[in-house]
Amino acid sequence: MRVFAGTVAAVLVWTPMIRAADVPVGIGDNDRVVFYGDKTVDPPGFGFMVESFVRVRYPESKARYWHIGTRDFDTTEVANARFDEKLATLKPTVVVLSWGIGDGEMKKPSDERLAKATSAFETLVSRCVKLGAKVYVLTPPCPTVSKKNILSINDYDVTLLKIAEAYARVAAEKGATVLDWYAATAPLQKGLAGPTLTEKDGLYPSPKSDAMAAKMILDAWTLKPIDARIDVDWSAGTASSTQGQIELTKIDAATMLLELTDFPMPYYSGKRKAAFNPELAVAVYCRMMLHVENLPGKAFTLAGPNKRRTPIAVSAKELTDGYNLAVRSPLTQAADFTDFFDRVQKKNEAFSIAEQFEKRYLRDHPPEPELVESYKTYILSRRQLHEGMVKIIERKPRTLTTSIIIRSGASGSGR
Repeated sequence: MRVFAGTVAAVLVWTPMIRAADVPVGIGDNDRVVFYGDKTVDPPGFGFMVESFVRVRYPESKARYWHIGTRDFDTTEVANARFDEKLATLKPTVVVLSWGIGDGEMKKPSDERLAKATSAFETLVSRCVKLGAKVYVLTPPCPTVSKKNILSINDYDVTLLKIAEAYARVAAEKGATVLDWYAATAPLQKGLAGPTLTEKDGLYPSPKSDAMAAKMILDAWTLKPIDARIDVDWSAGTASSTQGQIELTKIDAATMLLELTDFPMPYYSGKRKAAFNPELAVAVYCRMMLHVENLPGKAFTLAGPNKRRTPIAVSAKELTDGYNLAVRSPLTQAADFTDFFDRVQKKNEAFSIAEQFEKRYLRDHPPEPELVESYKTYILSRRQLHEGMVKIIERKPRTLTTSIIIRSGASGSGR
């Protein structure tokens, strides 16, 4: 039989996630946000986490997002050279700057090089402020200094420390908000044997490092977490939810089905198979807690609508204390979730492809005259795809319709 939340046969009314007083401070509903930086920005890492969160948490927001990076160890001088063409034309109202990992040129600290880079960065920040944009400056993250085969000088962390300190000082003087990524990552890098916070090159940030930067931005923008709760009483066969609609079906003594409608989405913070990693710093911004009381055993499994996925093993204690549904597959299997974030990812990929293709095949290595127009057409098509995806994303719902099966017995994957 079907048992609804409470004692009356009616579903709960969804409480909207946007309310009059629930407005972010650092970003408005119509802001034009540009993440502008070196290879820490493209492909999007922390910027994608931030964009994903705001799109889901504040669904009425029409803010636009661009991720403009170089995929190289370019210097801040390159940022200035490309400023008018790549940044100013977008008329940004919010700019997040992430430069510095290439400014030390992979060498020991040098006062001359530091002075040159600091001057270039001061110019960059001043130009952003002149645009009338709110400016947020991320200092460069600490490198993995143990990668001697990549970073031939074992003290490149000192070089970047000096750059980080100089950039923080300049940013503060110009009225920009400083987000000290270096200070956040350095303590964790010291004494570590592996590249915990960087990828193979010793400099490119890992998802763990990106999540630290993303959290600093979300904190600076004073955003509120996604917060939803589902309460189930196994013995009574009842369920309630603080968001959306929930319907409980008791299939048998060992199995319950929860059907969720208009339930909020978790946000995308990593690769598809680990869409929301509970170990990332940004995890505190997404709480979708399932609490189950009066359980008939000690071991259980959770399964989503995709029957090809192995159920997740959970303990009675986890369910009683509260299990965050955002960090595992039941919610991220939902077609609404995968479709929405596929669109966001394709939007960003289209823009990135156009940027990189233009740089490589028109600017750095001009093609034969016969190919110029076809190359321009290809770039135009990527930009048109980007703009089309923006419009689709804006009209897409930010809620889920999905189901979760709770079954007594231990036969799941545990992840």
